[in-house]
Amino acid sequence: MATFQYKAYTAQGVITAGTIVADGADAAIDALYGSGLTPFETYGISDAQADRRDHGQAASRQSEVSIWQREFFESHRFSLKELTAFTVELATLTTSGLPLDTAFRIIAGPGAAPKTARLANELLKDVLAGAQLSEAMGRRGEIFPPDYRAILSAGEAGGVTGQVLKQIADLLVRRLEIRGKITSALLYPIILVLMSLVSVTVIVFVLIPSISPIFIDAGLPLPGILSVFADIQDNWVSVSLGTGVAAVACALIWRKVRQNDGLMLAVDRLKSALPIIGKLILAREAGGFTRALGTLLGARVPLMSAMQTARALVINRHLNALYQHAIGRVPEGTALHRAFDGTGLLPAASLRLIAVGEESGQLASMLMQVATVIEADLQRHIERMVSLLTPMLTLVVGGSIGGLIMHVMSAVLSINNLAFQ
Repeated sequence: MATFQYKAYTAQGVITAGTIVADGADAAIDALYGSGLTPFETYGISDAQADRRDHGQAASRQSEVSIWQREFFESHRFSLKELTAFTVELATLTTSGLPLDTAFRIIAGPGAAPKTARLANELLKDVLAGAQLSEAMGRRGEIFPPDYRAILSAGEAGGVTGQVLKQIADLLVRRLEIRGKITSALLYPIILVLMSLVSVTVIVFVLIPSISPIFIDAGLPLPGILSVFADIQDNWVSVSLGTGVAAVACALIWRKVRQNDGLMLAVDRLKSALPIIGKLILAREAGGFTRALGTLLGARVPLMSAMQTARALVINRHLNALYQHAIGRVPEGTALHRAFDGTGLLPAASLRLIAVGEESGQLASMLMQVATVIEADLQRHIERMVSLLTPMLTLVVGGSIGGLIMHVMSAVLSINNLAFQ
């Protein structure tokens, strides 16, 4: 048995400290959770504490190691996969009838990842202090995106926090699934591009320097594009510096553009007008808008407040303005499906479903169904584009490398002609 010093939160959110005797650190933590406390610091007390100097030095070294590990090896950011796992677990616990504080204690319990346990304890502290869950998450905007917090806030207002968390978890699962499919589909094109870059590097820095002296001695330039690569090889320092300066200049220009609302509106308008990308952006915003609106209406939020909150989640500034114009027609007595008719913001089939929902009084559930249809269609389009990208990129890269090799072979074969001159 060993003695452990601990600091923990009580059920009322008050910090308490003390000692506990247990077989090990894990057993001590389990015992603290069993007594209704949420420990955030637990460490053993040595029997040789009489030597305070040595103890202070050891604590100092431990503190230095902890700071080093925290700054360089522990990340406070959550990936989409980690956020999805956290939300799914929280939604499962809350929909099963457990209070939020109990759910957070379970999430932060033994076996939890350090980041997950730290986040759960931080949220637990804010909730026990009287903050709403959405408010506590709003203080950590780098982890929880705006649409996540807005939908959760509406669910809390309607008293359906668990149900809304489940919907958010389902949404994150679909996003993670789409990202996983895109990542796996892009794996081969990425490898293809990297191998092509390696091939070009070998040609520029190995093959061309081997054959260029033959043409220089004969007083002839390298044929075709090989002369360009030879110039790059001779001036690679200047080319690298020029490329770096250009990249920095572009980054600074883009930073200035992002700070200008008028220019960003023009950029978003241009992106929306692109033939293929524009349709994907339109579908993404439509799916997010209808899902948020359906969730808010299901939480009994008034229609106008729900529409304004859902519109605020539209990222594209140009489309946001179009949504604002359409929403402005609803207070005039125009039905929701007629307000969006002719705007192109929502598909025609979706408008018919919304009209049925308005007539039957099931607008919230019908909007959720519309969002599911739009998101499924968006996923199919993305998968089709990614599947077409692989053969197209293979043809482009293969043709480019093949053309470059043909130039190299032509230069090599022309060496025979130089021998007879």
